[in-house]
Amino acid sequence: MKLRRLERQLPWPQTVPPQQLRRWLVQQLEHEAPLLRWAITAVSVDPSGDRRLQVEAVVEG
Repeated sequence: MKLRRLERQLPWPQTVPPQQLRRWLVQQLEHEAPLLRWAITAVSVDPSGDRRLQVEAVVEG
C-alpha cells in the first residue's frame, strides 16, 4: 500500500459549528483519496473574521 501526505488550507464556514467540524472535514478530504489519518494543525482568523483551518492528512495512493 502506498501512502501519501496531504496538506490543505480550508475555509471554515460560519455555518459549521465546532461540533460538526469532524464530519465536514472528512467530507472535504475524502473525495481525494481514502483517509487513514488527519489532524487540524492550525486555525487562523483574518481581520475580517474569516476562519481558516490548516489540515494535514495521510491517505492511500
